[in-house]
Amino acid sequence: MTHAELVTLLCVARQARLARPTVPLALATLVAVEGSSYRQPGAYLLCDAEERVLAGAISGGCLEQDVAARATEVCATGRAVLQAYDLREDLETIWGFGSGCDGVAHVLLAPLQSFDALEAAVAAGVERATGSMWHALANTPAASLGEMRFVTADNVSPGAAGSEWFAAPMQPPVHLIIVGATRGAEAMARIAHVTGWRITVVDHRAEVLETLTLPEASEHAIARLVARPDDAATWLATHAPVVDARTAIALCTHRFEHDLAWLHAALHTPAAYVGVLGSRQRAARLIATLDDTASASRARVHAPLGLDLGGDSPDEVALSAVSEVQAVIHHRPGGSLRHRHTPLHTRTETPRMLSEPVVATCALDSTKAP
Repeated sequence: MTHAELVTLLCVARQARLARPTVPLALATLVAVEGSSYRQPGAYLLCDAEERVLAGAISGGCLEQDVAARATEVCATGRAVLQAYDLREDLETIWGFGSGCDGVAHVLLAPLQSFDALEAAVAAGVERATGSMWHALANTPAASLGEMRFVTADNVSPGAAGSEWFAAPMQPPVHLIIVGATRGAEAMARIAHVTGWRITVVDHRAEVLETLTLPEASEHAIARLVARPDDAATWLATHAPVVDARTAIALCTHRFEHDLAWLHAALHTPAAYVGVLGSRQRAARLIATLDDTASASRARVHAPLGLDLGGDSPDEVALSAVSEVQAVIHHRPGGSLRHRHTPLHTRTETPRMLSEPVVATCALDSTKAP
């Protein structure tokens, strides 16, 4: 689950608690997958004792309502349950073709009595810290089934040795720094905002920055900041806590000398992605001008920035740029999935069978379909 999804889940949980304080909440966690699955372990679903699906997703729509129905008993008893859903028999029932859920999904459903762990995970992401959300998979002296804890990356385990836990890594959101207050920056910010990224637009012209139409910040931080090209290194050093391995820097000033100053500064940071907008010839000139200290990092420069998606409008270029950042952050080539012969999602070793599976179906109820 991304940081943005986690923020949304926590916000919805708080709203539900305020709107219906007497209705208990439950949190479902996808803790293991065998075979194919739409979501991967670590996905969450928030529901309540009145069978409402409130936020999140643990499948492509196959399991949510059944899990919400089981939340009634879980909330009433106060006891978590492990449930396995066998979707291997259901390949041709959803909209007349395969559902893509050709596997077994193991779901941990537990009462959500405290928001402490969720709040700690969200706060850690805001502070650019990493950690893991831990869920107890058995009753032990140190924890009860379904108990949830958040621990920082400095800790190995939240419980005693020998206890069973499922750990879901939590990483901070991608931070996209766009240098250059242009209409292209607006388009890039809009697309990146949808993904839940943190966005900072930098320019040395305060009056131009103020004319930009950027998405509402909501839970995703968006900032307009003034920084002269000559101060690029100082500005990035000052913002070192937010320039990390999940940071991308896109240079879109349209001024060669400005891009060059920012490029030198960006290559001395741990940013995972450094891209420059412009032609291939301009990119070659920029890279050739790098000094000795920065030239060793020239392989990190994506210039021209973006994937080869076609199109030349500001929105199309922005989509290409954000897509490339996504691919680089996730160490993917950015090609067509039909050419990928390895699993689509990174997998960990499947644990032992956590619970006996029940046959589930992804077929939609035709009476409720739009």
